[in-house]
Amino acid sequence: MAQGQSAPRLYILLFSIAVFFLTSLDLVFIHYGMLASPLWFILVYIVPWALLFAFAVDFFGGKSKFSGRKVLVLTFGVMLISTLFTHSVWTIVTPRWTFSVSTDKSTYKVGEQVKITASLMNVGFITHSFTSRASDPVLFSIRYEYSLQVCYSRLHEEITVFSLSANQSLERTFTWNQTNTANSWAWNQTYMLGTYSIQAFIPNAGSTTLYFEDPLFSAWTSINITST
Repeated sequence: MAQGQSAPRLYILLFSIAVFFLTSLDLVFIHYGMLASPLWFILVYIVPWALLFAFAVDFFGGKSKFSGRKVLVLTFGVMLISTLFTHSVWTIVTPRWTFSVSTDKSTYKVGEQVKITASLMNVGFITHSFTSRASDPVLFSIRYEYSLQVCYSRLHEEITVFSLSANQSLERTFTWNQTNTANSWAWNQTYMLGTYSIQAFIPNAGSTTLYFEDPLFSAWTSINITST
């Protein structure tokens, strides 16, 4: 008798596990954009759910005291639990970063040294890694009036993996003495008064373009250089 009563419970458990699995699988496919193909949509989404509900109608309708309403409540309850579980896992394991660049002042006199600081912080919940195209991951670029490049840090190309634990920061500094080191025709010439844009970026190791065109992280700030 006990064995006969345990069989429906086992099938209910297996049904709940199947609903949980299919819901999680569908969310993963949707999250990573893998259902673009109609064939994938049919095979992964339509067919398994149809088979599962065909089983539910056959079993719960003929061999169990479960009503249709209870089956729906059970199904949607398990789907909700699966959705919350999947999104919780995504929240925990998905990398989250903040990347910023700043200077010690916003306005400088001619010839005054400009200290630039870039900071990358892991704001996720666990340790995450990134791969830079440079052994010293952060590069800097300075442009006059947002167009003409006057200074940049050198790329020491060596694909390197960096890992940061939760809430850990990686900081790099760069000092510019207001001379033009990017153009041979104005080598070490003190540049004009005006606005300068400063970019800090981490080159992407997986990029197939020039290292500064498709950075992994990038941030901008600006400064003014005046005569007084």
